[in-house]
Amino acid sequence: MAYFRSRQDGELERAVVDYRTGGISRRSFVRRAMALGVSAGMAGALATAWSGKALARSTSTSPAPDGEYDYIVVGTGSAGAACVHQLARSGARVLVLEAGRNDDLEEVHDSRLWGASLGTDATKFFETLPSVHTDGRTHMWPRGNVLGGTSALNAMVFARGHRTDYDNWASMGATGWSFEEVLPYFMELETFEPGGENRGDSGPLFVSQPEDGLKHEGAIAFMNACSDLGFEETPSFNTARMSGQAWVDFNIRDQRRQSSATAFLRPVMDRDNVTVFTDAPVQRLNFDGTRCTGVTYLHDGEPVTVNAQNEVVLSAGAIDSPRLLMVSGVGIAEDLSALGIDVVADLPVGVGLQDHVLGAGVNYEATGPVPVSHYNHSEVYMWERSDSSLRSPDMIALYVSVPFASSGHTLDYEHGYCILSGVATPQSRGYVKLASADIAAAPIVESNYLAEEQDWRSYRAATELCREIGASDHYADFRAREALPQKDGALTDAEWREFLSASVNTYFHPTSTCQIGRVVDPELKVMGIEGLRVADASVMPHITTSNTNAPTMMIGWRAGSMIAAR
Repeated sequence: MAYFRSRQDGELERAVVDYRTGGISRRSFVRRAMALGVSAGMAGALATAWSGKALARSTSTSPAPDGEYDYIVVGTGSAGAACVHQLARSGARVLVLEAGRNDDLEEVHDSRLWGASLGTDATKFFETLPSVHTDGRTHMWPRGNVLGGTSALNAMVFARGHRTDYDNWASMGATGWSFEEVLPYFMELETFEPGGENRGDSGPLFVSQPEDGLKHEGAIAFMNACSDLGFEETPSFNTARMSGQAWVDFNIRDQRRQSSATAFLRPVMDRDNVTVFTDAPVQRLNFDGTRCTGVTYLHDGEPVTVNAQNEVVLSAGAIDSPRLLMVSGVGIAEDLSALGIDVVADLPVGVGLQDHVLGAGVNYEATGPVPVSHYNHSEVYMWERSDSSLRSPDMIALYVSVPFASSGHTLDYEHGYCILSGVATPQSRGYVKLASADIAAAPIVESNYLAEEQDWRSYRAATELCREIGASDHYADFRAREALPQKDGALTDAEWREFLSASVNTYFHPTSTCQIGRVVDPELKVMGIEGLRVADASVMPHITTSNTNAPTMMIGWRAGSMIAAR
């Protein structure tokens, strides 16, 4: 990189980093380099020279670690990678253990292929218990089994949430986590390319919006339909006003996903003080009394124990973090004892699970092939209130340029699109429990969707709103028919209940199983335990109004900042 430093060309250096980490394509790199004054021949030569992606070490091909570490971070998802970025910059010796594979799959990096990534070994699935309020169906919850965790699989919507989310956290025992206190961390981690007040301009995560000329025609129709219904467009749902239809902020750059691995992990992976292993599932946390001393994980299938001189940071997600805690003796004492697990700390681990409800929404057969999205198939969102007295939005509506249905419905046509509904502020809570003391056994996951009547009201109101949007004349040229709910005119209460029950899907947003104030303190330290923190979506006292990727990145970034400052 000395060539770039001698030219004092930070923009070109950033382009090289983007290209090496998979953040932009070869063509985009060459264009950017030429725009910065590099000849076409030199730009092509540089692209060839820097074509390799820095990959983590797999335990199947690399020897076990033989050094000492200040910190061990378990998991490289939205929070884990952000935390590692901060720890690496502090100079600390960090071992990072990812249970899944490397992210060298095009399905991960091409923003249009995220649906296809769910069919690869980058994804693992948890199955919930049969749900009373969703026709007794179980729900398959996909989670990342790859460098970058679920941030490598999701639809890349970057939404911070409503300011009341964080103010409510602070009132629930998460002292220091109010909106004004977390805002600086959101700003630090991002570079928001359009710019604006309270937005970051120098962070490692690139956040953008759809470009004029590349916006999907169905998304344009959505925005116009919402305006016709009297709703006010907002320039970004990450501004002071979250409500209203908006072109999404997403972690996409040049059609390339900005996962947590791309943004946070790869820029520090080559440092001498950072060791990253994939294919390294952690089996248990190790304790000396009530101090966490390290972990035991599988290195090429064989158990290896490594110690952390300072701390272990658990960032395995809202299912695997509580599961690993419970298997290791941290959880509800009565439940652990019943499974023959020695109790290290009696804490309500696994209690309070939440996920947003994503409905099948309103599906339409199209008059012909629907154009392929340049981005992520869902370029527009709306958060709104079903009742003006609510402090924050409780409804979600979004246009998706491909058909979408739950296991409770089938679609009988080739070309279609949909307007999906969701519950932004669910009140229902479930839990995660162990089925056995064996870490390899699938956990018990109770989603408890729609257990609270308020969730039903929000869900129905959101779906009725989606139906109004979809009926707009702005869709007339490519709307052949309404395929779901397949009912002309108004639905009765019973018909709505039947349709909505069969329509429930996961929104891919499990949270709140190791809550601040109940399991961890405001510094994310596990209560009653030394040397152990949890930093991921599990620590949220209540799920955010928004998609959870951005808040979870903020949690990891802030955790790394707190630890590095100790």
